[in-house]
Amino acid sequence: METEQADSHKMDFNATEEEEFGFSRNYFLAKEMGSSGKKSARKLSDINVVDEQELREASANIEPKHQNDIADLINSYKSLYPKWVFNLS
Repeated sequence: METEQADSHKMDFNATEEEEFGFSRNYFLAKEMGSSGKKSARKLSDINVVDEQELREASANIEPKHQNDIADLINSYKSLYPKWVFNLS
């Protein structure tokens, strides 16, 4: 039960983190592609805002990385926890 909760929490955190990274990355990539040779915008109204739905679709296509390494690290933490408690007490 604890493992399932930890895995669920890990997946929620990873999904949120990847989604935020994907939005920011896609936003700047879209800006870079759309501004070939133009001067930088001096006003906020000069900036073309990327559609949120477009960002969500693009972020859905991002492949997750390092899932096995993260799972191994979390399992290592779980197995070493009793030693940490012993050393701290």
